[in-house]
This record gives sequence, structure tokens and C-alpha cells, in this order.
Amino acid sequence: MLTCKEFDAFMVDYLEGGLPVWQKFMCWLHVKMCRECAYFIRQYRRIIVLGQQAFDSPDSAVPDSVPEELVKAALAHRKSN
Repeated sequence: MLTCKEFDAFMVDYLEGGLPVWQKFMCWLHVKMCRECAYFIRQYRRIIVLGQQAFDSPDSAVPDSVPEELVKAALAHRKSN
């Protein structure tokens, strides 16, 4: 079985469907057995959805409730891609 550290290394590929079948299964199994990683992946998915909603339109203003550090990090990541 994967360790939490190993799962973390594969998590993005797992969510994007970029793993071979056996690695995908190992990640799925780890999430089913590890309460902390299951919670982490649920929160990670929620962050993705909230981020997409916050930036639905490039002309939309960023809500005041979004921390400035998060906005800077998102913009820096966007520029690097």
C-alpha cells in the first residue's frame, strides 16, 4: 500500500486521470483506507472548484474574501503556464 507521502506525490496525476491503471488503483485504495488523505483530497477538489468559480470570467473582480496571497499565487502560476 502507498504511504501518505507517496500518495501526495501522485495526487495531482490521480485527480487528472494521468496514472496507469495499477497506480490509480493504489491511490484509490489508499484514499479509502486513510482518513487524513481522504479529507485532504476532498478539500483539494473543493479548492479547485472554488478557484474556477472565482475566476469564471477574466474581467470579474476578485471577491474581497479571497486572501491577497492566494490571488498573487494564482496569478504567478497563471503567468508561468
